[in-house]
Amino acid sequence: MNKDKLIGQNPNSNIVKLYKNSLIALSDKQKEASIGLILGDASLQTQNKGKTYRIKFEWGNKNKAYLDHVYNLFDEWVISEPHKKVRISPQKNEVVNWGFQTISHEAFNFLAKLFLVSGIKSITHNLILDHLTPRGLAYWFMDDGGKLDYNKGSNNKAVVLNTHSFTEFEVHNMTVELSSKFKLECENRNNKGKQIIVIKSNSFNTFYELIKPYILEEMRYKLPIFTSSTQLSV
Repeated sequence: MNKDKLIGQNPNSNIVKLYKNSLIALSDKQKEASIGLILGDASLQTQNKGKTYRIKFEWGNKNKAYLDHVYNLFDEWVISEPHKKVRISPQKNEVVNWGFQTISHEAFNFLAKLFLVSGIKSITHNLILDHLTPRGLAYWFMDDGGKLDYNKGSNNKAVVLNTHSFTEFEVHNMTVELSSKFKLECENRNNKGKQIIVIKSNSFNTFYELIKPYILEEMRYKLPIFTSSTQLSV
């Protein structure tokens, strides 16, 4: 069915229901990416007490190219264009965000089993060991990662995965599983009263080789930049 026919239709209309019924499962690429995205800032929502779920995405204007990429990745699962949100910050600055959401579908229910406990975003045991792939790690980093040291000219190669929405116990387990699965030297640090994951400098090359096939050109600003010819050029 041509998705263009669905634009402006009521979500409960017969044509939308027919379209949803034509969809069966996420592709492997979509599954892997979705796990990394929900480890980041994406959220799961249900409107029918857990019968089906949808993913909601939102990013700042700086990362509009990344949003467009994720929108295209989930193309058949989205029937409305990304929408622009504008607000004024306490400092009187204009803040622009972009967001979109997938349709609600049983295809997303496996994510609820992995990430929701009593409706709260959580981390289930062995989630990273059993389900996170290098592609998922790349999306996690692009979504909610960055440099540890943003000082200009810094040679610090450590990178951070921001895990503020998870408990200290969950972050500790994530760090152990991340270190074990991908052979990365990681540690937890306190940031704004919450625990985050730091992948240490001596593991950066290993980390970069894992995510290199999947990281977008527009998101490379989050990676350390090196000047030595013996170091990676990113």
